[in-house]
Amino acid sequence: MNRFLIPLVIAFAIQVHAQSPQQLETALQANPADRVARKALLDYYFLNSVVPASVAIPARRRHILWLIENTPADELAGTSAATIDASGHRLADPQGFKLASDAWRTQTAKPDASAAVLANAAYFFKLSDKPFTISLLERAVALEPSNKGISAGLGETYAMAILGVTMLNKNGYPLASDPALVQSPVAQQAHDKLGASTNPYVLAVAGYQLSFQGAILRGSGKLAFDAGPLAESVLQRAVSLAPNDPDVARFMQQHREIPRTIQAARR
Repeated sequence: MNRFLIPLVIAFAIQVHAQSPQQLETALQANPADRVARKALLDYYFLNSVVPASVAIPARRRHILWLIENTPADELAGTSAATIDASGHRLADPQGFKLASDAWRTQTAKPDASAAVLANAAYFFKLSDKPFTISLLERAVALEPSNKGISAGLGETYAMAILGVTMLNKNGYPLASDPALVQSPVAQQAHDKLGASTNPYVLAVAGYQLSFQGAILRGSGKLAFDAGPLAESVLQRAVSLAPNDPDVARFMQQHREIPRTIQAARR
């Protein structure tokens, strides 16, 4: 997100109720199901760097745990504002990460866990536990094979495992890659799963992310191999499986534009 837009987003979120954060917190105590208020507060504590970490961290933990324990299928539970990292930045919360991880594992262990619950949990674990993330999304895709959003999540996770991505910024740009993860069993598993997949949207998104994230990491000297050829072959398979799908075609087009964009930037 553009850093100049963040204050506007926060202001809009709070003005939805025309109340201060303190008033919204009080309102939630009376009506915990007030989704608009909870979303406004999650965005406020996540995006507003003026709020001290000592205030934001426990508040985020409280709201995120409530979502996981009470409305795990809600789209809000699968957003960046509803994630907790154990380390790496000012909002890192190892205690909260452990509590939220345990809560998500409890929800996903239920035999009737829905595809939405599995996908939201996978978003939470996407950087910290790629094998678990893959297993959750494969279960979700099996439940809803035509759900492009869930298929996209699985494709992106396969790509991130192959690239060894360990950190993303708020815009989804990869910031780091671990060479050990590139050579890890989970990377090989992701490679093999892509080779066996017949889901065109999983393949299309995986191919695009291999191209996009791979180019960023390669260009910044954080990736030792060129992911472009693999991206091309994966996308070609996606197109062959769904030749009339405009979304699949769009990912192929975007992949083909990446080298031209890089060359133009170097001139």
